[in-house]
Amino acid sequence: MANQAKANPAGGPVSWSITISHLKVAVYRALLMDSTNTVVQKWEDQRTDDSVPDTFELTQPVAQLAGCYLWWQAVVMDPSDAGGPYVGSVTVTQDGNTLCSESAPGTIPAGKGMADLYADQVQFI
Repeated sequence: MANQAKANPAGGPVSWSITISHLKVAVYRALLMDSTNTVVQKWEDQRTDDSVPDTFELTQPVAQLAGCYLWWQAVVMDPSDAGGPYVGSVTVTQDGNTLCSESAPGTIPAGKGMADLYADQVQFI
């Protein structure tokens, strides 16, 4: 079952952010899909290499978010080739309040060109 977030239709815009810990590099993409699986917003070829959250505002009207899914996928790498652990985190917020927060640990194997995949989704209810 997907993580769930409930936005207040009378509230402000909804945003989401992604963070990858331990100074790893991640290249990621995300999709906001409506209840018919139509992509209504997408983020492609995004990159992060610090512990500062990358934050994005959803353009879908808040009243239309119920039934939508926010899906993301990140390839996480270690530029030193040493490998090691990381934590991928995604947080969905509205008006400064956390609607949903999801974190998952991962491990990048040591070696040149090695990477790990971090992917999940949030369902708006």
